Amino acid sequence: MKYNPLFLITVILSSLLLASCKGDNKYRNMREGEIYYNVRYVKNPSSISSDLLPKELVIAFRNDLISTRLKAPVGNIGVTTVVNPKENIYDTYLNILSFKYYFPGNYRDMQPGFGSMEGITVHDTGRKTVICGFNCRQARVDMPDKKASRYIWYTTEIKAENPNRMTPYREVDGVLMDFFYIIGDAELQFTADEVLAKQIHDREFQRKNNYRKVSAKYLDTLIMKMISF
Repeated sequence: MKYNPLFLITVILSSLLLASCKGDNKYRNMREGEIYYNVRYVKNPSSISSDLLPKELVIAFRNDLISTRLKAPVGNIGVTTVVNPKENIYDTYLNILSFKYYFPGNYRDMQPGFGSMEGITVHDTGRKTVICGFNCRQARVDMPDKKASRYIWYTTEIKAENPNRMTPYREVDGVLMDFFYIIGDAELQFTADEVLAKQIHDREFQRKNNYRKVSAKYLDTLIMKMISF
């Protein structure tokens, strides 16, 4: 029986995607790849629809190299972080249309934008679930004011090294699969939707050109404005 080449290519690609979503055994203990997250606005202080705010999060990793991209669906708007310990790069980048800014942090810093989460504490609950085929553990997150708690899920079956540097979840020794960020008055919920084992180009983990260097405080202010147009 003869098959159309286009049909065969479609079947192969579909199989690969399904395998990545299911977390097939060959994807366990992976050290290089990308994770795609759905983004939901639990609280949206902006005057515009959440559909126009940053809605896509992608985390790329290779061993201890990390790159995250939170982007809006339209325009050149979003926040990118690059962690490359060997090159001493701990950068946060902000794009707002034609404006491009960055802050070169260090391994001790929490990146700009997360001031509202400074001082959270994280406690394992012992509960377990499966997300994208990966076994995950639940943790309770107590907010700095001690008046509220939320829950996150993470996995140790993806072997990115110290993946939560520069985030409020620095003490979590695993890759976050379902979690939240509070940025100013906005609250965003992230849930892993797809995990891909793939080679990541070196440029993903290099310092970016043509960005204006600013202070952490200034970049923090701009990120707040981006989230609450």
